[in-house]
Amino acid sequence: MTHLFSLPLFWAALTIAAFLAGQQLYRRTGNNAFIPPILTGVVLVVSCLELSGVSYQTYMQGGHYLNLMLGPVVVMLAVPLYQFIHTMRKQWLRIALAVTLGSGTTIACAVLLAHFWIGDDAITRTIYTKSITTPVALAISEQVGGISALASAFVIITGILGALMIPPLLKTLRMDEPQTLGLTLGICAHAIGTSRALELGPQQSAYAAMAMTLTATLHALVLPWIV
Repeated sequence: MTHLFSLPLFWAALTIAAFLAGQQLYRRTGNNAFIPPILTGVVLVVSCLELSGVSYQTYMQGGHYLNLMLGPVVVMLAVPLYQFIHTMRKQWLRIALAVTLGSGTTIACAVLLAHFWIGDDAITRTIYTKSITTPVALAISEQVGGISALASAFVIITGILGALMIPPLLKTLRMDEPQTLGLTLGICAHAIGTSRALELGPQQSAYAAMAMTLTATLHALVLPWIV
């Protein structure tokens, strides 16, 4: 068993199995937003690591393979985006303002709260990356002096809360048009929000993919320079 736990492919396979189990639970509960597949998968993997006593470094020898796949998966979001690219071209100014102001506001609020409530410089620098998709967040967190492992946790928490809260909040405010909903999910909840948008409709998913991609690009260019 000890030899099995030291195999990188074992942990990669276990991570995939945990996510698939979370996906089945999500579907059987009627796509309950409180238990997204990624949350269930994280809980299962963390529980296995705790019970087995395996370190994060050992796990990441296998998790690294999955981490490498995140980039190509993000690129695949170009497929739903292409379907509405002609409409988006006419709205380029609105989209640019939404991405710039929206992402800037979410980061500023989080950083200020972390600075005054927590007061830890490393955590404050890490939380800059909370609204960016995981592969970009990990790269930027290292550049700005943050903690990579903690960055991925902030990204997941932000995505889950965003996917959970944004649709009902915009519906309450009567601002739940497909374009607005998609942009908000992409800006504030990155890949998890885009996954939620895929369930809501093709227009929502296209705008979410656009917003997530532009937000990640903007942060990759601007955040290291600002920090």
